[in-house]
Amino acid sequence: VENEAVEKIIGDARVKAVTLTGSDRAGSSVASSAGRELKKTVLELGGSDPFIVMPSANFDDAVSTGVKSRMVNSGQSCIAAKRFIVADTIHDKYLAKFVEKMKNLKLGDPADEATEVAPLSSENILRGVDEQVQKSVAAGASICCGGKRAARAGYYYEPTVLTEIPKNAPAYREEVFGPVALFFRARDSEEAVAIANDSAFGLGASVWTNELAEQEFFSRELETGMVFLNAMVASDPRVPFGGVKRSGYGRELGAEGIREFTNIKTLWFS
Repeated sequence: VENEAVEKIIGDARVKAVTLTGSDRAGSSVASSAGRELKKTVLELGGSDPFIVMPSANFDDAVSTGVKSRMVNSGQSCIAAKRFIVADTIHDKYLAKFVEKMKNLKLGDPADEATEVAPLSSENILRGVDEQVQKSVAAGASICCGGKRAARAGYYYEPTVLTEIPKNAPAYREEVFGPVALFFRARDSEEAVAIANDSAFGLGASVWTNELAEQEFFSRELETGMVFLNAMVASDPRVPFGGVKRSGYGRELGAEGIREFTNIKTLWFS
């Protein structure tokens, strides 16, 4: 639906509320149109979800789930893990295992069940991801694997891992909507939270630790709409789904999702 048509649809008196799943740019446009009509909105927008790994984590599970969470739908998911923030004491070991698994992923036909990495959705998406990677490398980031279009027909991009990413790099500031994992070191849980929160987005977060105090700390301090402990971020109809900051507002799913599109009526008896 083109922008002009969207405005007409939102302006129709039969439409009472609007929900959107899309980019933060699209969300801003839809929210502006709905605001002019005084109609409620629920926005589920982009994400740059942190995947935090602390020393007490189950190492092998954190590696395998980390790769899975980054590569779901070839990295084209708002709740895919994008920024891997790993405790300094285990960072190098974790990175080495992660890169090894990324290098061994099988690219292929998405209709083939053996395929682990399918093509991106379009040429424009592929070029956009590659531009983010190349500009980030030019700014000082390092490539551990991938970093280029795959040498095969189609919109395939090699599974990529970037480290040493400076704050002025596109990969640091923007959502990378493709198979690119971004790695950061953290001295302790406080620095891990500081890195995680240094983002315009706040959709979900995956935290890997078996220390109860750390679980409580991350759950409280992370600026996200969802925190998953020792699990990858996922949607489930039993619980509310949504984010904060430029990841949008309001909630889908769960009881909270139903209430977003109901009117509360007060009835007083005497």
